Amino acid sequence: MFTSRINDLFQHLGARNGQVAKLAGFDRTNISRLRSSERTPVKTSPTIRKLVTGLYLYADNRNELGKLCRYVGADPEGSAEEITDKLREWLYEGEVGNGRKTVSSQSHPQRARKTKPVYRFFGQRLDAVMRLTDLSNARLSHAIHMDTSMISRFRTGVRTPVPGSDVTEKISSFLYERAEIGGKLGGLAKLVDIPVGMIDEEALHQWLFDDGLIQDREAGIAEDLLEIFDSFSAETNLRLPSPEKTVIPEIIDSKQTEYYGREGMRNAVLRFLYEAWRDNAELLLLYSDEDQEWLTGDRDFLMRWASLMSACVKNGTRIRIIHNVDRNLSEMTGALKSWLPLYMSGMIEPWYSTRTRNPRFSHTIFLCPGKACIEAFHPIGTEASGVYHYCADPQTLDVLLSGFGKMLQTAEPLLKVPAASVYEGDSDITVIQNGLSLATMPEELVHSFDEPALYEKWKTLQDALFFRLEKAKVNECVTLADDADLFSGRVRIEQLDGIRELYYTPEQYSIHIRNIIRLSEMYPNYRLYTLPETPFPNMKLMIADDTSCITHAKRPDLSFGVSHPLLCRAFCSYTKDLMGQYRTDRNTLRKMLEGKCI
Repeated sequence: MFTSRINDLFQHLGARNGQVAKLAGFDRTNISRLRSSERTPVKTSPTIRKLVTGLYLYADNRNELGKLCRYVGADPEGSAEEITDKLREWLYEGEVGNGRKTVSSQSHPQRARKTKPVYRFFGQRLDAVMRLTDLSNARLSHAIHMDTSMISRFRTGVRTPVPGSDVTEKISSFLYERAEIGGKLGGLAKLVDIPVGMIDEEALHQWLFDDGLIQDREAGIAEDLLEIFDSFSAETNLRLPSPEKTVIPEIIDSKQTEYYGREGMRNAVLRFLYEAWRDNAELLLLYSDEDQEWLTGDRDFLMRWASLMSACVKNGTRIRIIHNVDRNLSEMTGALKSWLPLYMSGMIEPWYSTRTRNPRFSHTIFLCPGKACIEAFHPIGTEASGVYHYCADPQTLDVLLSGFGKMLQTAEPLLKVPAASVYEGDSDITVIQNGLSLATMPEELVHSFDEPALYEKWKTLQDALFFRLEKAKVNECVTLADDADLFSGRVRIEQLDGIRELYYTPEQYSIHIRNIIRLSEMYPNYRLYTLPETPFPNMKLMIADDTSCITHAKRPDLSFGVSHPLLCRAFCSYTKDLMGQYRTDRNTLRKMLEGKCI
């Protein structure tokens, strides 16, 4: 009976073994054994629990819970637990094992055991230890010298520390010390699920950070990179020295043709950029696959470099740079941080080389066509003592210009400023922002704001949303409005370039929420994830396999798109981890959203 029913259900849903196995969290061969009657586990086994969860999620993903519920006799309005319990009972109706009918666990309440909490994510484990040790966000932030808001984001799981960073060591060290001082090592050992004699700081660190919770280092580094963007968005002023004060006369007046080592390179760069600013150069062409230490290793030089680059941009100088970003993500993060303010100017054309970095040699070429060039070619590891040539010979400059053109032929755009307003690719997309999206508003609500320009923006975005839903998934990760803010008129609609500040009334917010419920029920490809707080308060993110768009939440005129595969993959890893923590079935989501309506 079990085998027959499971096969009938798979056929009824149009499900394949691999699809359900992936959602269930085990190998597809497990499904094959169940369907072939090779094995029939007891009804209360972990295998069956995973199976019914996988079948439930399969139907839920396709908006076919009603179809599943009608087939097994479950209430389609029931909770996920109620529907999966009914599915389990249905699979085993009449099933005989060991000469006896399978008996429901509800028949023997005395056998029921209290379920041990399962802490699947870092945030859940951090919260459990902080509760055990009676530790507030403020006390932990003070102890490890980190902003309280970041501790809150760690605790809710919308952010995680970079694996292997100093932050992870500080957190585990302080938590263990607090548990030890407070006499809570027994409770801590119980959480970690090891004998009390084995609990120590290393075991706690392993449980918090290394026990399969932060499997993908790329996701952590993506968070770090996004934090840089978010912090930049929050900055109001960056004080830079004036161009005249960045370079001493000895460097400006130098006639050197060779510069040696890191300091020599920095002096050559200051001379090169000063001359470009002074002469109002039209174009600069830049490439270097050297270690970024020459740029980021000396903060005083970095500030002077930034001053001269900014001055060139203000003069109208266009800068075309080919980044060598087959570096590791950590190194790339430092380089992008240095360039970010310049990217925002729109005068920088950043590209990346599609060719693999030469493992034996490094190459640098900084060229101001027709005026000057810095060039170097070194065996890897000898740059700190190498020679950098400073050239102004017209014939040599022409040869180098031709070579740079050849390099551009094998390069792709790294960033696009501004970012495209809508995504036109074929991949699933995930949007992360601090409120409901304009695209999910109903038309009558748009008109109620009495803002003509708003309708045009909404129409473009909603058309793009419906077009996308026909071919791929759209995931929106948002924070819902706090009641206190909503009833005091402090909840803004999504801020868009060219639209004045507009705020919801509670009634308008309810209309928007109801439309999201309708969209969720009508379109299987639309999923809403509600977050307890915003991971990056100053940004709106739109992430796909082949591009990621980052927009300033308060200055929507500031935006850029990222297309480098390594960066996009890292961003996708982060969104996958985030959605894994806050995934909610449609029935539960609908009831939660209905509770926000008035």
